[in-house]
Amino acid sequence: MTGPGQAATAGPGDDREVTLLPGPVLDLGTEVVAVGLGQGAAPAGAAEALDRRAGGVLGRWVAAGRFRGEAGETLFVPAGNGTPHLLAVGLGKEADRRAESVRRLAGVTIREARHRRLESAAVVLPGGLHDPLEECVRAAAEGLVLGDWSFDELRGAERREKLPPRPERAAVHVPGDTSGKVDDLARAVREGRAVAAAQNWARGLVARPGNVATPTFLATRAREMADAYGLQADVWGPDKLREEGFGGLLAVSRGSAEQPRFIILQHRGAEGAPFVLVGKGVTFDAGGISLKPSSGMEDMKFDMGGGAAVLGAMRAAAELGLPARIVGLVPSTENLPSGSALKPADVIRGVSGISIEVVNTDAEGRLILSDALAYGSRLEPRAMVDLATLTGGCVVALGYHASGLMTDDDGLAAELDEAGRRSGERVWRLPLWEEYRKQMDSDIADIKNSAGRDASPLTAGCFLKEFVADGVPWAHLDIAGTAWAKEARPYQPEGATGVGVRLLIDWLRRAARP
Repeated sequence: MTGPGQAATAGPGDDREVTLLPGPVLDLGTEVVAVGLGQGAAPAGAAEALDRRAGGVLGRWVAAGRFRGEAGETLFVPAGNGTPHLLAVGLGKEADRRAESVRRLAGVTIREARHRRLESAAVVLPGGLHDPLEECVRAAAEGLVLGDWSFDELRGAERREKLPPRPERAAVHVPGDTSGKVDDLARAVREGRAVAAAQNWARGLVARPGNVATPTFLATRAREMADAYGLQADVWGPDKLREEGFGGLLAVSRGSAEQPRFIILQHRGAEGAPFVLVGKGVTFDAGGISLKPSSGMEDMKFDMGGGAAVLGAMRAAAELGLPARIVGLVPSTENLPSGSALKPADVIRGVSGISIEVVNTDAEGRLILSDALAYGSRLEPRAMVDLATLTGGCVVALGYHASGLMTDDDGLAAELDEAGRRSGERVWRLPLWEEYRKQMDSDIADIKNSAGRDASPLTAGCFLKEFVADGVPWAHLDIAGTAWAKEARPYQPEGATGVGVRLLIDWLRRAARP
């Protein structure tokens, strides 16, 4: 067993076997087989064959209107007549029949299997899907790994023993003739498992409390992961940060006894200009001198969600062997009040040399990102994307179902929007108009770090843009509303989401093509 200060590189979900199962659907050899039914649809194909063997229970429920196929609806038919348990999961409307509906189907399946203390589960791909088959198979594997994740390592042994054990094996079944496709589909399963396992690992980083997940802890875990997956790693402490002029990161860290860290990971899947990923790594945010209200402050351990996503994406990129040079940058610190803390009205300078009037110390994420973006620009990247739990205003604007996307690059915006649709981690583009930049004008410095509540996600995006070199394709993702789930969803338990890992990998997989 690993303790809170010595967590292993592997995380929940890493140990599950996920395979592609060919052959007849009646002979899959798992304890439960799940099928998806659309709204108002009767069992057909594989679902009908399984239901017939099980005595026709599902068909009767559908005919009687007791199972309507609405999204997320379930019916569990216990094993009998030589069949495994049968789980029917509603897919919703025909228009929703995409890879994301398969991901949800698989998530519900593995969660139900764990709840019923089953050791194995299989999900049958439904027919009539609107997305390519490999994409849907990959999504199914992701859902089977993501769906029953939980963070339990800080519970006592007695409490952990009472929890339902996680199913050891899961499988994806594609009905019909798959001859000539088996290798490609099996690779899609392996890819989906790898990405989801990396996302679960990122979830575990976010879920840990601030007294465990300090900047030093985050840097140590990044090094361990880099060693395990063949990434190049470098970690800078205060001396190196002063030498390199990281005034923003050093200023935010002044209020804490914990030293800041700047984590640099590199995947060399090809030569040439890199893709640069930047993630905010504030391991606990009390707001500094501009102290947050105490109510809900305990949730601010998730303020390093962007950094965790970048680390998870780097792990997945290495395991998948993406053919690109990819650099991950995570500035990490705590933001606390003390006698040495950054004060409102202080003026600081960072890597860029731009002077910043700090009018609100709770707008600290953009200060540490300003250094990382300026540093990343020096690498002359093919594209640079940052992720940050940056503004409560983005939660007000988009709620908990989409991340805010800000960029002046229409091509990059389209790529990320499509990656968000395919991965199920949706984004919504917001403007970066010059009028919003003018709200950031300072009377005594080049720029101020906050313009107040009005259009706060947009003014924050304009602030970050100042630190990106001209000509660098760049996008900012505000994940304040998506990095932490307030309620459980089909493949997302309540709590840390690891949002951004699937999105980044989907984008990189296509953008890295020669």
